[in-house]
Amino acid sequence: MTAVGVTALAAAFWLAVAAPIPTTGNEELAHVVSEVKDRFPGWHITHATAAWENAYTVVAQCGGKEIGFQFVPEHGLPVGAAWVQPNDEFTRARLAQVSDHQTYLVWFQHPLESRQLSCHAEMARELRSHGSQTPWTLE
Repeated sequence: MTAVGVTALAAAFWLAVAAPIPTTGNEELAHVVSEVKDRFPGWHITHATAAWENAYTVVAQCGGKEIGFQFVPEHGLPVGAAWVQPNDEFTRARLAQVSDHQTYLVWFQHPLESRQLSCHAEMARELRSHGSQTPWTLE
């Protein structure tokens, strides 16, 4: 009887560890991905995940170039607004182009002007400024 109990307990433990944890989706993360796709049309989102204290980490690529940033909803801003915090200067420059504020990197829920940076426009600008020396790759 003891061997059967130990075997059953071991099987239950193995099942608990090996079985996937069911999820019902993440509406907030889906909203963040949608917002990034709206502001960066044509960019491929390679990574989007919950990070810290209701923030999200996002990485997007365009022609071999990559932007990475934190998307921090509200945190002192009105409901529906978010701070965007770049990982590097390249990303900072791209986020500044789509920011809804002149000084801060902020996205509002209902901006006065829709700001976008398409992948095609980014590639064209880089090719104009650097010529064929730019290491762009089309995916």
